[in-house]
Parts: sequence; C-alpha cells; structure tokens
Amino acid sequence: MAKSFNELIKNFAVIRNYVREFYVYGFKQREDFTEKSGRSYDNVRRRVESYLREYVDVEQQGSGKALRLFIDPNGITENPMFAVWQAKSFTKNDVFLHFVLMDIFQMNEAYSVNQVLARIDADYLSCFADGFLIEALTLRKKLAEYVELGVLQRESRGREVYFSRVAGVVLADRAKMALQFFKEMAPLGVLGHYLLQQERALDSVFSYKHYFVMHVLEEQVCLDLLEAIRAERWVLLSLYGRERAVRFMPVKLLVSAQSGRRYVVGKSKRGQFFAFHRLDQIEFVELDEVATDFEVDVAHFDEVRKFMWSAGFDRRVVHELRVTLCIDEVRESYMLERIRNEGRHGTLTRVTANRFVYAIATYDLNGMKPFLRTFIGRIEKIDAQDDAWERQFYAELADMYRLYFEEGTMVGDI
Repeated sequence: MAKSFNELIKNFAVIRNYVREFYVYGFKQREDFTEKSGRSYDNVRRRVESYLREYVDVEQQGSGKALRLFIDPNGITENPMFAVWQAKSFTKNDVFLHFVLMDIFQMNEAYSVNQVLARIDADYLSCFADGFLIEALTLRKKLAEYVELGVLQRESRGREVYFSRVAGVVLADRAKMALQFFKEMAPLGVLGHYLLQQERALDSVFSYKHYFVMHVLEEQVCLDLLEAIRAERWVLLSLYGRERAVRFMPVKLLVSAQSGRRYVVGKSKRGQFFAFHRLDQIEFVELDEVATDFEVDVAHFDEVRKFMWSAGFDRRVVHELRVTLCIDEVRESYMLERIRNEGRHGTLTRVTANRFVYAIATYDLNGMKPFLRTFIGRIEKIDAQDDAWERQFYAELADMYRLYFEEGTMVGDI
C-alpha cells in the first residue's frame, strides 16, 4: 500500500526556500530544482499547493507543468503566507498531550509533574484499551517546552516545582485594529496574526498599496538577529547555497523603501568596514560569543549611515555628487517636490530661474543611478569627482539609447 502524503513539515527552512522560489522567480518545473531529488520536489510542491491553493498558478511548459505563486497585494487584507507557519510536524504524543494539558490546566490551577501524570493516567489513559502510556520524561519535556513558549509558567514551592496556565491576552477593539495593521507592516507580524487568531478577529479593514508578503517567511531570522543585537553577540549565518556558515556581528536591521527587501548590517571581522546580508538569503542564525566592541561599532554605523543611499558601499569612499537640473518651476513644480521627498539627505538649491543643483555626499554612487536616470532630459551637468563613474554612467545611457533608437550612438551624442 502506498504511503499517504503528509503535508506537515519538520524543517521550516525547506518549505520557506521553495515558497520563495515559486513566488519570486516565477514558474518552476521539476527539473529546475537540482539540490533535492524529484520526489522531494513533488512533496514540497504538494505542500505549497495545500497551504496556498487559491494563489497557485500552473502553466504547461514543454513536457511538464510549471508552478508559480501569484498574490495580488491589492486584493487581500491578510497575508496568505501566514499559513505556512502553521504546518509544523508533530507526533501522536504531541497531539495527545496538547489537548490533555489544555484541559487539565484550567485558569488559577497549579500542578506538579507527578500530579499531572497521575491525572493523565486516571482521567484520560484509562479510556484507551491499547496500553498507550505517557512516560514521566516525555511529560517533563513537554511542560518545559510549553514554559519556553509562554503557554505555562513554572514556580517553586519548597522542593516541588508547580506549573500553571499563563493568562491569555484579552484585546480591546482598538488594540485589535492596531494589530490588524501592524501585523502586515511591522517586523514579526506573525505574532500579531496568532494573537488575532485567538480572538477570531482576522477580518481587517485595511488594504495596502506597497505590500511585501515575503517578509513573513523571514520572521524567525529577523527575531534571532534582533535577539543577537539586544544581547550584543556575534552570530553564525547559514546562507542558502553556501556550505560554510559566516561569522557576523549584526548592528542594525534595515528595510529598503524601494524594493521592500530587509537587510542586516554589521561586520564580518573586528576592525573591518560594514557589510550587508539580505534576510531572505539567510537560512539559519546561531548565536555566538559576546561582542566586546559592540557600542563602538553602533556609534560608528550611526555616523556611516548619514552618507548611505542604499544597502551598499562604493569603495568605502564618501563622494560629493552635484547634479545641475533644468526644471520648469511653474509647469514641473511636482518634480521639485519629488526631489525633496525622495532625495534623502541630499539638498536642492535654486541657482537661477528654472535651474537647480542637487547635492549629496554618499558612499553609493552606483546605488543612485536608478534615481538619477529618472531625470534624463533635465540633467544639464553631473559632477561626481569620479571620472570613471561618470564615463560609466554616460556609457550606460548610450547603451540604453541604442536599444530604442539608432545604432552607432556614441556617448558624446547624448
């Protein structure tokens, strides 16, 4: 008889990686996944379909089917990827003990391990005729697990340890509405989802224009990094596609307002300059030794971030960039407002009528290119004090021009 399919998972990192691939990179066939066997792909694909069935899009490509996840942020008020967190694998003992312990530990009642074990034997196991037993060691581990999860609390009474139920959170209507918003927009939103699920208050009135559903898959990584920052400790980062873990000292977590990607910034070695890692490329985070110079590095980064444009550093040198722009002050006043809003720490100065200078000091000239390209046709002059970067910028414009217009266009023709 064939083994029945089990949609539950033991290792969240596995399903997280597949969901990320299907959602970010689009249609995927069985042969596109080379790290695992074809059977592993089939199992994970069926799990993804069971969790996110209404968002799965299948297309026939050649000899096989390709699968992708399509989630329209404008059409949902609840992130569907929360469901992926609710499929953890469990044993027969896990299921039995969960419901029995929730039944035993009513509010304001405390029991020792032996008392709980005696009640299980007398009130529950006596109903089974198959000799099913719960050992004391299994019960102790489950009680300790629930204490760590915050479901139960432990207190000592003389030589005996007693356990009792932690009071549930009761949310006011205004608190529910706040959670409905912040669970979709703030880090660790899955916690807000669990709280609202207990209150049966998941229906929300909010919809979002810029909505990054992928953040949900990084919640454990985010939590572990925040814990490391609070404890001022080094970590070992296990990255997808790399065999060796990377030793890293996290300093800050940053979110890109352009792409929605989340980054951790820190140092790989003492004395080195800062580096970035994307959270969606981190598989696991393991806490390591205490960082002795943490406060010094935090202060250093606070100075460095004044000159950051994006998650990158251009040769670790601060460049003084000046861009002269020709903008009609009357007809294109919206452009001036946009520069003030999106120009970050740069300044916009009026030189003469319809002529302005945007000036900024930054590490990341390359990261500014997409922003500067939006002003093509209005740029009169660029001075970056970096001839190589300026030549490259104009060469890229020439390449783009050739795609749309005539061949043989030179940099000087622009």
